[in-house]
Amino acid sequence: MLEGLNTKKLNHNGTTTRRLSLKIFVVILCAASVFVVKAQQSQLEKDFLHPPKSAKPWVFWYWMNGNVSKEGITADLEAMKQVRLGGAYLMFIKDTVNPSVYKPAVSQLSKPWFDMVAFAITEAKRLQLELGFHISDGFALAGGPWITPELSMQKIVWSKLQVNDGKTFSDTLPQPKTKENYYKDIAVYAYP
Repeated sequence: MLEGLNTKKLNHNGTTTRRLSLKIFVVILCAASVFVVKAQQSQLEKDFLHPPKSAKPWVFWYWMNGNVSKEGITADLEAMKQVRLGGAYLMFIKDTVNPSVYKPAVSQLSKPWFDMVAFAITEAKRLQLELGFHISDGFALAGGPWITPELSMQKIVWSKLQVNDGKTFSDTLPQPKTKENYYKDIAVYAYP
């Protein structure tokens, strides 16, 4: 008879009830562990074969040079759904070019362009895909003809000039390379 883990009574084999209780506890713990591992493996396999929405990959979806149509939007999104993607980041690459690959090309920010974007949103909802929008006109962020060079993305550029020891320098430093003829000084450093 088992009376718990703290008893010291001897059973008919001379072992304590406590040892027997511990052995039973270990067996039950091992059986439960096997059950939990099997359940986790089963869930892992299910999640791998049918990933939750939060684990599905997304892609960049480029609309190049205004070459977009409703038929193309539907075909692209249905293909994304078929391969089990979770969504797409819609990215508009440059405006229309002449000659255009697709006729008629849709100029960015025009009424037909906004109609195409609205259609893409409707189709994505129908297919239970998510859409994100990349703020760009091309591969750089927040571009467009209304963005002047001083408002655009910028990078730090520099030039170097070596001056010999003991000489006083009173000249103009060479200007670093510029883009769109825009340049603004941040700092001048001199070091030995």
